[in-house]
Amino acid sequence: MALENDEQAQFGQTNRSGVRLETRTAIDTLECRLSARTTGVVTAYLTDDSGAVLERQTIASLEAGDTFEFETGLEADENYWILCDAHGREYVRGRAAVDYPLESDSLAVTHGIFTGGGSRSNTYRYCIDRIRTGTTTSDIGAVLDLERDGEAQSWSGLSNRSGVRLNATETISGLECRVSTETAGLTTAYLTDDSGAVIDQQSIDDLEAGETFVLDTPLEAGETYWVVCDAGGQRYTRGRAAVDYPLESDVLEATHGIFAGDGARTENYRYCIDRIQPADSSIPIGATLALGSDEQGQSWSSLTEPSGVRLETTEAADGLECRLSTETSGITTAYLTTDDGVVLERQTIAALGAGDAFTFDTALEAGTAYRVLCGARGQRYTRGRTPVDYPLESDSLTATHGVFSGTELSNSYRYCFDRIRPTASGQGDVDYVGRAGSPLGLESDDQGQSWSSLTEPSGVRLEANEDVIGLECRLSTETDGVTTAYLTDDSGAVLDQQSIDDLEAGDVVEFDAELVADETYRILCDADGQRYVRGRAAVDYPLESDSLTATHGIFSGTELSNSYRYCFDWVRPDVVDPVWIGNATSDGPLLDLGSDEQGQSWSSLTEPSGVRIHATEAVDGLECRISAATEGITTAFLTDDAGTVLDQRSLENLAAGDVFELDAELEADETYRILCDADGQRYVRGRAAVDYPIASDSLIATHGVFSGAALSSSYRYCIDRIQPAGSNRGLTTALETRPTDVTIVNVVDHPSIDADGDLSAEILAYLEAQDETNHAFVLPTGTYTWNTEFDLDGPHEYFEISGDPRATLQVRDHDVDLAFLFGRWGNTNPPRHVVLRNLDVDIDDQPERDAGLLIAHVDRCLIDNVELVGQRWRHGPEGGDRYTCMLNTRDEALLSIVRNLSLPDGDLEDSSLSSVGHSIGISADPPHNGLNIWAQCYVEEFVDNGLYVRNSPGDNIVTHSMAVNCGNGNIRLGEADESRDCRIRLDEGANQAHPGAGLWLNGGQPIAERTAIDGSDAGNDIVRVNSGADGGHIRGLRVFCGPEVRAPTVRCTYTSETDLQGVLIEDFEIHDISEASNHPSVRIRRPDVTLRDGVLDVPNRPALGGSEQPELDNVEIR
Repeated sequence: MALENDEQAQFGQTNRSGVRLETRTAIDTLECRLSARTTGVVTAYLTDDSGAVLERQTIASLEAGDTFEFETGLEADENYWILCDAHGREYVRGRAAVDYPLESDSLAVTHGIFTGGGSRSNTYRYCIDRIRTGTTTSDIGAVLDLERDGEAQSWSGLSNRSGVRLNATETISGLECRVSTETAGLTTAYLTDDSGAVIDQQSIDDLEAGETFVLDTPLEAGETYWVVCDAGGQRYTRGRAAVDYPLESDVLEATHGIFAGDGARTENYRYCIDRIQPADSSIPIGATLALGSDEQGQSWSSLTEPSGVRLETTEAADGLECRLSTETSGITTAYLTTDDGVVLERQTIAALGAGDAFTFDTALEAGTAYRVLCGARGQRYTRGRTPVDYPLESDSLTATHGVFSGTELSNSYRYCFDRIRPTASGQGDVDYVGRAGSPLGLESDDQGQSWSSLTEPSGVRLEANEDVIGLECRLSTETDGVTTAYLTDDSGAVLDQQSIDDLEAGDVVEFDAELVADETYRILCDADGQRYVRGRAAVDYPLESDSLTATHGIFSGTELSNSYRYCFDWVRPDVVDPVWIGNATSDGPLLDLGSDEQGQSWSSLTEPSGVRIHATEAVDGLECRISAATEGITTAFLTDDAGTVLDQRSLENLAAGDVFELDAELEADETYRILCDADGQRYVRGRAAVDYPIASDSLIATHGVFSGAALSSSYRYCIDRIQPAGSNRGLTTALETRPTDVTIVNVVDHPSIDADGDLSAEILAYLEAQDETNHAFVLPTGTYTWNTEFDLDGPHEYFEISGDPRATLQVRDHDVDLAFLFGRWGNTNPPRHVVLRNLDVDIDDQPERDAGLLIAHVDRCLIDNVELVGQRWRHGPEGGDRYTCMLNTRDEALLSIVRNLSLPDGDLEDSSLSSVGHSIGISADPPHNGLNIWAQCYVEEFVDNGLYVRNSPGDNIVTHSMAVNCGNGNIRLGEADESRDCRIRLDEGANQAHPGAGLWLNGGQPIAERTAIDGSDAGNDIVRVNSGADGGHIRGLRVFCGPEVRAPTVRCTYTSETDLQGVLIEDFEIHDISEASNHPSVRIRRPDVTLRDGVLDVPNRPALGGSEQPELDNVEIR
């Protein structure tokens, strides 16, 4: 459901904003897209109609046009709100006037919500510009409806796989399948070939009837497959429906039911699955490296070294997406290494399970070998294994070996990963924000035509039903010998052309031009005047998709056919609903200068070209995009109207479509010029005819500049888009983007720095000689000495240290108590922007060595992919700072992100001393006033708290992180704190003098969602809510308690000073096999506790105890 494009940006918002929904049918999931002018939001909420939160999602890393999902099921005929905010900080909300209600088959949007209290608007919607339900992610025509269950079948011998046999009539990237209403007890879904050989499998043991799963292995046209399910050899219940085969959709045909694991077929029934449709995917077919499904899970006491796969790249890649195989479990960390084992990147993946995918962001070079590994940091784990016939190949990757014991190679097996594929180029840098277009099927070829005079182009005539950027067009099966493809307007003027002489039938050609709604275009191909073979199919025009309509075939250059189409059998838009397409004049920040119509170049074209603009209000800087036909430029300039250069930027590493920044301040009512050239050399400038003036919120383009100073009233050159710098950024982008005016220093190459000396002291001395600190220090891969505490105080503009791709800092001097210190406790003017990336800080040379990693009192900070290597000994003879990683974001309007921070080696416990005073793992203390996001962090065996964020007035969000066997509290939350999707392991309690609580709500009314705790040897409360917390909300709790544990699984207490606001624990499962028969599992000693929608499986001790009785709402006690 489209909710209109933003018409304006409303600044300075602090309340939650969004839309109100009314459901017509039950809905499994909602996908929501942030509108184009919404920035700075941190959290999205799904609430009921009273505003009670049903689900939260952290969206701080998302930008305008990105999507997020709510997985909470919505009931039919109910009202819900979708809201966004920035945790009380200011953000910008996009707003559009709409004519309510907006309706689809499954829901209606009835109002905008413009305050957190639910104030409604009948006129506007906020923040969200598109909502999809689980049933609308694919073309309706592509959905294969397999009928609703007529009965449920189950008997003692029903353990074999059941499902459906399919033919793929088109090549598709994967399948989305829905579990039928009467099906229950399944654990695994499989995609097999027609012999039953498993191609892909997914764990579905957490799914219920009506929920969907995805098998995202590509299916080839003309091939037959099975989609089947089972319960791992156990009895289950399968839904069955009587059907009249074949059942067909646009791209799939169901031919039989499969009712036994050996493939026994029925022509009368289907089983387990009631709907199948193509899975949404932006990954090109052929890009995925399939590594086979697990045949077994391996685990033994000494299996502690990492395992995985060795790869070779045939093309460069921006990163890798890796999926954990179905039998792999218990892992905490993934590694991308060179072929000789140098770690390039680590990812904490403790919160992931079998079938989940994660991404490495390190760029991979073509023709290079790498290893993708995972392990449990020295602990035993289970690795999925399957025999494979190496090498395994995709378009850009080759798997050459398995890696089975840290470094040992296998020629026969692969481990832990069942799928690897490159991430899309520029995945994080969205030029155009929109949705993927649905395909337009043009039928399969009936014949191939060729004769001596068949030399003119052939193809298809299209109308665009909406604005579209780019087309993917597939050559039909009988087409052969073509060398060039063209996209033209309806008069035949070429808009884009592509060489396709290396393509074959079934390959896809891409056009990058923009198609405007209600305009007509032609896609053609030929053999550059030579004879070729064109595939032809009889079709019944018009053929339609959501975005495109095919109106005619083109059979000889310009001649139209009402009966046939030629050369292409499938067309799909790359992006539709693009943000940057629209009227030239708008009330937004973007100044759109149109797409290039041609590229100009001649021998004397050496002078700068560009655009003349007038600022209608003060602007801090500009973001400019190089137009599509511009090529060979090396420098961009911002000048005043007299030509005086105010700022310039090297463009040597940029290409068409890339964005650069000019950082000078533009004053209101002044005129400027944005120019590009090639430093006196010839270049190609993109040109577009425009109707000046073109205006945005703060800028007016008045002329083109076509030769140094000469002005044009009709054309613009080189630049196709301009907007104020930061106008389309959220807090996260501003944090993660290095400003363009930063001085970049390679420590190995710079003559003022001795990279072989004490690098910390060398950098400090270098900075001391500078007028200001606005620097990024790049450390090429290697090991550097860090024997001086790096202390940087004061209002420094920007400081960064980054490994490229990773560097190690060795602390080898006992005087270093802390590797990095930024700012001071009482300093009100701290460093403004600090970044540490891709670093290991090594204190592992001797037991007495001790140093903390970081204390930062800053306006904002980014810590990404950093590890402290070596065990701390805070109470040892050379004890260092108490804090290992403390981050206090001083500016209440800003946020900091700590991502992939690993503290795996803990602190040496001194049993003769209190736990307090040992080192703390991760913390935020006063004066933390902003927002800290702790993502994918790992902390183990710190005696004085693991993740301790309860003691600060600012907000903390702990997400996808893991704490292991820490004292005091493993994850300890306070006022305005939240944890989401975290894991805790407590399995060493008997060996600890100071075992800690698992999840501890310890101040205000914190929130913990989707927490899994292994308390197999817990020595303290597994979940604790004590008197410091006035209330709290725990949702999605999964707890295991081992047989020797005497501590409670849940303890809730209060004192007379507690302001009782209510404790709600819902959607929980507690499996407690403790044999401490005199110690209740759940102990409640406060009167405001509610347990809702959960299971207490406690066979050996009392399930409930304590001085207060909790309110029980739909709780099963076993």
